[in-house]
Amino acid sequence: MRESDRLRRLVEGLLDFGRFESGAAALRIESVDVSELVRSTVADFQQRVAPEGYAIELGTPPAGVFADADREALSRALWNLLDNAVKYSPDCRTVWVEMERQSKDVAIVVRDRGLGIPVNEQREIFNRFVRGADSKARRIKGTGIGLAMVSQIVRAHGGEIRLTSEPGRGSSFTMLLHTAEGAA
Repeated sequence: MRESDRLRRLVEGLLDFGRFESGAAALRIESVDVSELVRSTVADFQQRVAPEGYAIELGTPPAGVFADADREALSRALWNLLDNAVKYSPDCRTVWVEMERQSKDVAIVVRDRGLGIPVNEQREIFNRFVRGADSKARRIKGTGIGLAMVSQIVRAHGGEIRLTSEPGRGSSFTMLLHTAEGAA
């Protein structure tokens, strides 16, 4: 059952990536409560990884943060970051998610204490089919499209993705999005 679910997610991810890359993915933009989206995505993901001994710690997101966004696409981007954090953190089974307002933007941060990414690989890691040398050496499953898709989704929303990482100490991925006009 788990392998079937993994295969289904892989196929869906490849299809979505192809649609984004070709420009065929039409975003369904609406006013989205980003705080609620983060809470619900984290809760769903936590249910999936709890049996494997992982915990997702969500800081208290600020209330009433809205963005004009595609709810499903943003949720998929956050899910991919969470999935990577778990996949590349074999020893520390806690992943942290934080959300904060930054002027007219909102930052969604996913942080782990996993393998980390060497500086010389950090620039390329958002390109399609690129996987870090350490992930290949450790035979960690993946296609190398997750971070490319996250990057495409965030850019399609007019935002940016940031990475800070140190080998052996973990990674922190930040999705920076513009909030909707007039949001509190």
